[in-house]
Amino acid sequence: MRDSITKLVSISFLGGLIGRALRYGFNVVIARGLGVEALGIFAFGMVIMKGGGVFARVGLDNAAKKYIPIYRDNDDPARVSGTILLCLGTPFVVGTVIAVVLYFGKGLTEKLVGTTFHATTALFILGIPLIAIMMVGVNATYGLKETKYSVYIRDFGQSIAALVLMAIAAFVVSDLSVLVVGYLLSILIGAVLAIFFLHQENALRLDIKPVFEYRKIFAFSIPLTLVASIQYLVSWTDILVLGVFVSSESVGWYQAAYQTSVLLIVVLQSMNSIFPSIAAGLHKSGQHERLNRLYTAVTKWVTYLTVLGLAYVLVYSQQILSIFGTTVQSAEISLVILAIGQSVAATVGPAGYLLMMTGYERLQVVNTTITAVLNFALNIVLIQSYGIIGAAIATGVSFSILNLLRLAQVWLLLGIQPYSREYWRGAFAILGAALALSLVKLLPAPGYIQLVVGGSIAILIFVATLWSFGLTDEDEILIEAIN
Repeated sequence: MRDSITKLVSISFLGGLIGRALRYGFNVVIARGLGVEALGIFAFGMVIMKGGGVFARVGLDNAAKKYIPIYRDNDDPARVSGTILLCLGTPFVVGTVIAVVLYFGKGLTEKLVGTTFHATTALFILGIPLIAIMMVGVNATYGLKETKYSVYIRDFGQSIAALVLMAIAAFVVSDLSVLVVGYLLSILIGAVLAIFFLHQENALRLDIKPVFEYRKIFAFSIPLTLVASIQYLVSWTDILVLGVFVSSESVGWYQAAYQTSVLLIVVLQSMNSIFPSIAAGLHKSGQHERLNRLYTAVTKWVTYLTVLGLAYVLVYSQQILSIFGTTVQSAEISLVILAIGQSVAATVGPAGYLLMMTGYERLQVVNTTITAVLNFALNIVLIQSYGIIGAAIATGVSFSILNLLRLAQVWLLLGIQPYSREYWRGAFAILGAALALSLVKLLPAPGYIQLVVGGSIAILIFVATLWSFGLTDEDEILIEAIN
């Protein structure tokens, strides 16, 4: 591979950070422009659309990340093109079928769950094939062992277009339906960009006859469809159940808390953008010790940065949620619970992808099924008693259990566990940063000033402390070039 993993991850991290900030801005724009109730309606529609998109992808997003780099390394452009066409065409067909079924079955679904969906739900349903194509296209570019294209497609192209169109709809037109249409247009832009970059990289070629490895690809991807759909339910059962049992305004406050907590896993998501393709290559070539070192180093730095973010959220939960308007205590408590759950998930590193890329993808079905059943049961029981706080507890517990299962399996099946006594360095740096955050909070200054000043000082202390300790042997893997 031309670039070092450090460069690849840094591109993904910086781009992902900007993209995540832009997508976080979607929620702020809706809450500020149309109200928290509109944010709840939008969140519910998004869950329907993304859920349908997960089924429509048929696991081909992960198949693209696995097989495209293998065929490119073998200098087999016909199979590369065939894989891309298969991975893009299938989600379009399946997504269209799902959208038609859901669109015409909406009335029956409303009767079954005993509620009436907002009119914008139908618009989100129509967006299912679009989001499926865009997400598979993004993952196909990961198979090129490049992270810049995913940044261009989703973090810049789609996200900037969405933010601009949504802001116009919220503050100028003041219409939620127009806002949803603008968002769907941004997804179409993202899908077109994905196809363009794949063609530009000569991965998707029209001058050769494509070879379709149907059996091999679908044998890998179809089992992952169940994994992905159940994983999605683990992530979004809370919004679905909240949409049935509580008001749209409460769903909006929960969405604000949840989307804030998701910011904590941006480091893990950046690592995940390149780790699967590299892990598949290392495993296939028998470089198990190198794979072990890679996973260990990645997990350590993901843990450091995620726990630093957790400290920031715990200290400034009220100030952060005030960005959406006048905050409520239940949203602050939910944010704290969700942040802890997301941090537990992040500190096991890319364990799930490590299992998938080393031949244990079917084991993920077991993990996600157990977690999904537990998550659904907890949400049904706790939401009716404790509202959005109950949803936060159910989701946080589910995230933690799922990722601890993955960690245990990586240890038992692959003999890899990423932790060592060297973590004291990060613990020391994080404690110093947390102390600074707490002291800045005591200053008589507006909340936004505390957020900026406290965060800046904490980062400086964190970086300076780790810099003074120097690099360990494990850290060297992050600065070595991978050929």
